Amino acid sequence: MKSLKVLPIGKYRYIIYSLFLTSIWFTSKAMAEKYSDIQRLLQTRDCVKCNIKGANLQKTYLEAANLRDANLSDANLQQANLMRAYLQNANLNQANLRYAKLHGANLRGADLRGAYLQNSKINHETILDEKWSLVWHLINKPGEKTNLSKVSLQEVNLSGANLRKINLEQANLEKANLSKTDLRDSNLSQANLRQADLFITDLRNVNLSGANLRETNLNNADLRGSDFSNANLKNANLSQAILHNSNLNGATLVGTNLKDADLRFSDLSYAKLEKAKLFNTNLSGSKLIGANLRLANFIRVNLQQTNLTNAKLEKINFSSANLNSAIANGANLEKINLSGANLENANLSKAIIRKVNLKNANLSNVNLNGANLNQVKLDGANLRGAQLSGVNLDGASLCKTIMPNGTQNEC
Repeated sequence: MKSLKVLPIGKYRYIIYSLFLTSIWFTSKAMAEKYSDIQRLLQTRDCVKCNIKGANLQKTYLEAANLRDANLSDANLQQANLMRAYLQNANLNQANLRYAKLHGANLRGADLRGAYLQNSKINHETILDEKWSLVWHLINKPGEKTNLSKVSLQEVNLSGANLRKINLEQANLEKANLSKTDLRDSNLSQANLRQADLFITDLRNVNLSGANLRETNLNNADLRGSDFSNANLKNANLSQAILHNSNLNGATLVGTNLKDADLRFSDLSYAKLEKAKLFNTNLSGSKLIGANLRLANFIRVNLQQTNLTNAKLEKINFSSANLNSAIANGANLEKINLSGANLENANLSKAIIRKVNLKNANLSNVNLNGANLNQVKLDGANLRGAQLSGVNLDGASLCKTIMPNGTQNEC
């Protein structure tokens, strides 16, 4: 086998320097071409196939300009005069067209994915593909279109729109921008919202049953009273979302980010929450009956008065969690970390609590009748007033544990 030839350090430096200079040359060339295209557009208003991506053309006079096949993606065209402009097949992806004058403009075949069309002006002579005409009306003429079941609106920008009480059942809104949109009381059952942006969106009392919300951004969204039954929220971002009194029965929340979310009095029965991120989440008064919570992170979670009957709780970190008055009778808590947790007045009757870490936990007045506490670590725990009828404590560690009668065990 031939040995590999090692280049001297000096040659490596030369190669890196050459690549650096080449990249600068290409960047400079592209910038020069872009500047040249902008100058040509401003002087002649004729710029077919121009590349003016990201150009600032705010308030620019471009009436009757020829911009066929031009690249205007990310361009700022706010308040621009594009009356009777030729924009066929132009790339306007993510372009800002707020308050732009588009009277009589021809946008047939134009790419308007993610474009901002708020307060843009069109008339009966403006030519828009059916999809973008619908988007324009949804944004600028709220209430005109109310029944849009099965409509295809992938990658559209409807941010800030008033879509209250709209019917979008089975609609395709994949990667759509719906941030700050008002969707209260709407029907989005079985809709496809995969990777959509719903940041700070108002979704109160919305029907999202069976909807696809995989990898969707619902950060800070208001979802009070909404129906997510059997919805797919895998890897979605629900951090700081308001979800109290919501129905998440049977929903898939695998890997979902629920950090700082408010889920008070929500129904999560039979939901799939494996590997969910629940740091500092408020689940007080919620139902988690039969839910699958394996490998979820419950650090500093509020589970006060939560019903965890028959929930799958293997390998969960419940350290410092608040389980005051929680119901977990019959639940499998084997090998769970409950160190420092508050379980005061909880019902853990007939629960399987083998090999659980309950160090320094508050178990005062807890119901542990018939529970299996084999090999449990109860060092420093408070069991004052606890019910321990028929409890198996074989191999349990009780160093400095406060027993039901108030006495403290020696180590």
